Amino acid sequence: MIKKYSYFAFFTFGFFAMILPSALPIAMKEFRMDYSQSGYIMIIGTAGYIAGSLICALFAHKIGLKMIAVLGAFFSAVGLFYFFFVRDFINLSFANFIANIGMGFIEIGIGSLIGSLKEENVSGTLNRVNALFAFGAFMSPFIVSFIVNYKMNWQIAYLIGTFFAILSLAISLKIKEVKSEKSTDELKINAFNPFFILIYIMIGIYVGYEATYSSWVTTFLTNFRHIDVALAALSSSAFWIGMFLGRLFASYIRVKATVWLIFIVASSLISVIFSVVFANYYIAMIFVLLSGLFFASTYPTIQLMLIEKAGGNIGNLMGVFVFFVGIGATLAQWMVSAASNLWGILVGFSLIPFMIFAELALSIHMKTKVVKSDG
Repeated sequence: MIKKYSYFAFFTFGFFAMILPSALPIAMKEFRMDYSQSGYIMIIGTAGYIAGSLICALFAHKIGLKMIAVLGAFFSAVGLFYFFFVRDFINLSFANFIANIGMGFIEIGIGSLIGSLKEENVSGTLNRVNALFAFGAFMSPFIVSFIVNYKMNWQIAYLIGTFFAILSLAISLKIKEVKSEKSTDELKINAFNPFFILIYIMIGIYVGYEATYSSWVTTFLTNFRHIDVALAALSSSAFWIGMFLGRLFASYIRVKATVWLIFIVASSLISVIFSVVFANYYIAMIFVLLSGLFFASTYPTIQLMLIEKAGGNIGNLMGVFVFFVGIGATLAQWMVSAASNLWGILVGFSLIPFMIFAELALSIHMKTKVVKSDG
C-alpha cells in the first residue's frame, strides 16, 4: 500500500507542478500579471512547500509517517480544488500556498516511507516513484495545451488533479501504521555535519535549476522565440518525457552515485545551453527533452545519499532536506523572475546554466571527498 500511495501521490504532485507553468502566458494575460508577480506566485507556492517541510522536520516522529501521508493528500486535494475557482492574483497565490503545503508533506512522507521499507534496491524504488512524478508533469502540459487549443478554461486541469489527489487520500488511509525509528539526539549532532550540509546545498541548487527551467521554458519560447503558446506548452511535455524516461532507465542500473552524478550534471549543462542557443523550435525541443533525460535521476541520487547516511530520525532529516529544496526553488525563482523583469526573459532564463555549473563543481568536490575518506 505504501508503494501504491507513493505512485499516485507523486503522479499528482508532478501533474500539479506543471499546470501553471504551462499556462503561465495565459494566466499572466488573464490576471494582468508581470514577470515579478508570476515569480511571486511561484515563491509563495514554495513558501507553502517550505512550511510543510519545516513541520515535518520538527515533528515528523510525533505526527507519524502515515499521518504525514494523509495530510499531504488532504491539503493537496483542497488546494487543487480551490485553484479551479480563483480569478485573481491573490487567490491564485493562496491556492498555490495551500496545495504546496500538501506537496511538502507528500515529498517527505514518500521519502521517509520508502526509507522505512529497508529494501535492497532503494535507489530503484526512488527512481520509479520519481518517474511517476515526471509522468504526471508530462501529462499536465499536454492536457493544458489540448484545453487551450479547444478554447476551454485552462483551470479545468486542476479539477483533474483534484481527482488524483482524492484517490491518493483514499489510498493513504489504508496504509498500516508505520513504526517510526526511535527519536534520538543524533539529529542535533549530525543533521548539519559537513556531508549533510553539502547534500543540502546540492539539492537546493538542483531543484532551483530544475524548477526554473521547467517553469519558464514555455514562457521563454513564447515571449522570446515568439512561438504560439499552445505549441510552446508542449516543450514542458518534452522535458518531462525526458524526465520520465531517464528515471525509469536509472531505476534499473547500478552505478556509483558520485560518478553518475557528475555525468548527468555535466550532460544537463550541455543540453540546457543548446536549448537556449538554438532558435529553431524543433532543434530546441530535442535539447529540452535531453535536458529532462539528464536531469532525471539527479534528485533521486542525492536523496539516496541522504537516506544511506540518515540512520535514525529519517523523517526529521527528510524534513530538513526538503526545507532546502524549498529554499533552492525560492531563490532560483526569484533570481530568474527578477532578472527577466529587469533585462528580459533571455537574461533571466540564461541564469540557469550558471546554476548547473555550480552543481557540477560541487559534484566533483563531493567525489573528491568520498575518494579521500575511502582512502
